[in-house]
Amino acid sequence: MKKIKAQKYFIYNIVCLVIIFLLLIPGCASRERRPVILADSTYYYNSTLEKDSSAGISLSNKISKKTGRPIKPGTIFKLDDGAKLIASIGNNFSKNELSMLHIDWIDSEGNSFYRKRIDIYPKDSLLLISSSISISPEKREKGNYSVRFYLFRELFAEKKFQLVDSSTYSKLFPPKEKSKSEKKQQKKIKKKKVTKSKTSIEQVKAEIILCKKLSEKTGKPIGVDSIFVIGDKANVKAVVNITKPDVKANEQMKFYFEWSGPDNETFYKKRIVYTTSSPTFTISNSISVTPEKRIPGVYKIQVIYKKKVIANQEFILAAPEK
Repeated sequence: MKKIKAQKYFIYNIVCLVIIFLLLIPGCASRERRPVILADSTYYYNSTLEKDSSAGISLSNKISKKTGRPIKPGTIFKLDDGAKLIASIGNNFSKNELSMLHIDWIDSEGNSFYRKRIDIYPKDSLLLISSSISISPEKREKGNYSVRFYLFRELFAEKKFQLVDSSTYSKLFPPKEKSKSEKKQQKKIKKKKVTKSKTSIEQVKAEIILCKKLSEKTGKPIGVDSIFVIGDKANVKAVVNITKPDVKANEQMKFYFEWSGPDNETFYKKRIVYTTSSPTFTISNSISVTPEKRIPGVYKIQVIYKKKVIANQEFILAAPEK
């Protein structure tokens, strides 16, 4: 009898625990199914950020390099070769402790196909938290998708979007026809840009000085020559003095050094980004001329600016004396 009573008591406790568990599950699920829908169609699950206008998820193909903000955000995007979709949200997370985020991309069947983890540290100055996926026809199919943001593995924001083919996109967003005056104005702007570009390149003048190294004290070239001997730890340095009369304040310019060998093939290319407000300045680049890397012969150095050679010079590498 005691055994039967003990069994009944055990079964009773198990049934009670199951009933309590079943009652708790709908409560949690109902909380998750009651998001706040923001003005930009973001489903937000965190009540403490309901009134934060920057809390919404933005979907776009590009992020502005100047402002750091999404360009033309939306919810319908065209499947296109090389296209990508970026999901971003403002960095409104704690500045006092580490925040662990997960961004999860969900396909039209409800399956996760890409997940990214981002750890935000208190000293981080990130403006946006973002993740991107390819939306080329080879990787994605048209349909309804969504992206979800999790904070410490708890869902707090979700946004649904649609991927369509080019014909559907053209019907939904037909291109606006430009007026004749707009077309004329656009042609004028293009002509002005081309003329300005040609003029600025022609005004850039460069002079190459080849040497072994620069003086640490004066910064002046040492061992200026056009013939250099191949040797251990030997180098050839190209010092380029540039003049650009129409330089702007804090103008950023990109130059390329191209070194070619006796076979006329480029073996080394270096990009140098230089920012200055001075109309005259100097840039430099060097190569190693050790026996393991170079052979005797005629070499060439070219300096390129805006896809045009602004200076070039040949030099000879001679075999070391035995």
